[in-house]
Amino acid sequence: FHHVAASAFSTIPKHQPQGMNPHRRNKKRIRPKAAANPSSSQIMAAEHDHRPQPPAQAANNQKSLFGAMIVALCIFNILDVDIHMNKANDASGGRRSLLSSLYLAGPSTLLPWAQHHLVDVMDRPDIEAETALFWHIPKSGGTTAKRLYQCMGQTLAHRVGADPKWGHDQSEELVVFEPHDGKDWKVVNVDTTIKAGIMRAKKLGLVQSHTTDLIFTMEPNFAGRELYDEENKGRFLALFRHPVDRALSMFFYLQTATWERTYRPEWANMTVLEWANLDHAEEDYMVHKLVGKGFRDTVDETDLIIAKELVRQRFIVGLMGEMNESIRRFNIVLGVDEESDRSEKCMVDFGLKDVTPAETEGGSDSRNLQDKTSATDKKNSNKHPKFEEGSPEFQVVASRNSLDMLLYKYIETLFDAQKEIVDSFLQDEAEPEQEPQLDESAKLALLPPGSAMKVVSNPSEVQGSLANVNDPIQGRDSETPFFWHVPKSGGTTLQRLYWCMGSTIANEVGVNPKFGVKHGEFSNLVSFSPWKDNPGKVVNVDVATHEGILEAKNRGFLTKAGQPHVDFVSTPEFQFASMMLFSPNHKARMFALFRHPIERAVSKFYYLQKATWEPTYNTRWAKMTLEEWASRDRGDNNWMVRSLVGKTSKSELNDEDLKLAKEIIRTKFAVGLMENFEESVHRFNILLGVDESDPKNQACADEFTSNGGDTHSSRNQDQIVKKNQFNSYSHPEAKRGSPAWVSLAKIHMYDSLLYRYITELFAEQRAMFQSTPVAT
Repeated sequence: FHHVAASAFSTIPKHQPQGMNPHRRNKKRIRPKAAANPSSSQIMAAEHDHRPQPPAQAANNQKSLFGAMIVALCIFNILDVDIHMNKANDASGGRRSLLSSLYLAGPSTLLPWAQHHLVDVMDRPDIEAETALFWHIPKSGGTTAKRLYQCMGQTLAHRVGADPKWGHDQSEELVVFEPHDGKDWKVVNVDTTIKAGIMRAKKLGLVQSHTTDLIFTMEPNFAGRELYDEENKGRFLALFRHPVDRALSMFFYLQTATWERTYRPEWANMTVLEWANLDHAEEDYMVHKLVGKGFRDTVDETDLIIAKELVRQRFIVGLMGEMNESIRRFNIVLGVDEESDRSEKCMVDFGLKDVTPAETEGGSDSRNLQDKTSATDKKNSNKHPKFEEGSPEFQVVASRNSLDMLLYKYIETLFDAQKEIVDSFLQDEAEPEQEPQLDESAKLALLPPGSAMKVVSNPSEVQGSLANVNDPIQGRDSETPFFWHVPKSGGTTLQRLYWCMGSTIANEVGVNPKFGVKHGEFSNLVSFSPWKDNPGKVVNVDVATHEGILEAKNRGFLTKAGQPHVDFVSTPEFQFASMMLFSPNHKARMFALFRHPIERAVSKFYYLQKATWEPTYNTRWAKMTLEEWASRDRGDNNWMVRSLVGKTSKSELNDEDLKLAKEIIRTKFAVGLMENFEESVHRFNILLGVDESDPKNQACADEFTSNGGDTHSSRNQDQIVKKNQFNSYSHPEAKRGSPAWVSLAKIHMYDSLLYRYITELFAEQRAMFQSTPVAT
């Protein structure tokens, strides 16, 4: 009844312990090498002025994505033109050190599941510890790759294994079997190409069983999240094709592919121009799939950055137009022995070794997109008209796939850059490492997307997601206030003041596990009151870390309809939050409290001597005097200027950086001063629409502003400690002219100059808040 053709099959218990897999064949062992410590979703090294939080993942690299924000928000379509490459700091360490340093440069926009569930591109393959996944992008050579590895005798997971005709689709155990007698290739009884099949594979413990050589899927984001875990990681591979050629091939293919679930006979009488203008025409397929959005959801330039980072750090990329070289690299990371008789014969049969490609399936010769195989599936290959770049047909399809076009161009450069990495896996550990010969474009491809972009010095142009400070305040449908929380500058006191007034604030508090509110990728956005006898609310997002900001973006924070009201967002992550959470269509209304940089630095020093709950707590600092600590830079010099212009502590600052930082503050920020706390709060009340005549608000203002903004004033110390016991405390001051003051003044010179400018701007803005227009 089920037409079971396999002469024998085996069942595998769920979650089989890791070990040698009897179903994996033709493997050439590559000795594992220590992981390269890939950069993860970054957390600021500077302290966060808040109550104790669970330790977050720490990372040391703080390269800001300022250039990416510039391009993403304003001029992203010229991404591949207006860029330049910073020189590598140290290329003397050989191939691995240079490649690792490039891959690790800057903060990552890597999705959390990819960070934890997938091995890094830089990690040497370990075929017994990892399970490979091939993202099958339709009409991009995936069927050829699948049939090639079937030919080589690999055990695969894809649609065939769950076909009811084999009789294993309802089994409660994993079954590895041969679907065709005499073919000597095996499949697992799960369909990993669709979400329902992926969930069944997860239930049966597919990855944990270590029975499968290669998983094929069309849902990379979903499969990566659901199938893998931190103990059983995956390695991702994919073949990519020019988006226009791929879309046109799909258009012509589905006109006649009666066997496909997506067969479209109505397209047969359409022209390309007619098809491309349909409302349901395919748009930016690759970006949608990588970030895990449905085709009805819009994708934007920030999604493109996330997609690029996922591909850069977690995909061994292949190009359909470079099939021979792509398969060679895949074989290396899969541990396939190309020299075995069987593998060599398959490579020859598929036109991948010692033969001339038989057919070109791609587009124009200039893009060289050839289907280099003679053993391909004839049902899946279709001859169709070609359209040259510049033709109306090409242009209209390209315009509907603008983000995929940029992603593909990036992947082409990444393909060139990854050759050094993959070839290094063949190098014996004992061999001396050689200096890699990478050109500038290859080096750029290894950097986080946008990290080497040219910084444009016109803030009005680059800060497209930020409202101009002089513009009338708009409604929450078009802008949301954004409090830039400069650590140790009164930000926590300010937040508690507004919670007292009943405000809803999105910071990091809403994901604290002690409140028991779900906040995962599939959780609804909600606001809630975490404290008794306090009317303040929080939202179940974390916008204080890169990982949390990415998750909030993917959940539609500030963009989806029907989400809870937010009075303001609060985070130290100015650049990353501006880029990921805001856009020209929904802008951030910036405001911030500032403190003298030397006083802020001293406060930080004494705070981190005692704040054992902070990830940045330093036991060595606890034993230092202020003079010892202030004698040299501790990695936090000029934090404000660097955060505004996008430079790490290792990069030199100059007068142009200071000029740019001043211009951003001048044009985008309503500034407050910690030393003028009460007046600052009055201005922020106007910006936030707080009714100062309300008796309850007046009582809150009296309670939190009675110290005049001096959170360490001796006359108010008892009150402040009671209100903010974790973040405010009495400590010695650094006297002006003292050795500690002089040393810190040199270290924080640019921040000091910026602060002096901010104090002048504070006086200038006084007139603006005497009569502030509010849009109705």
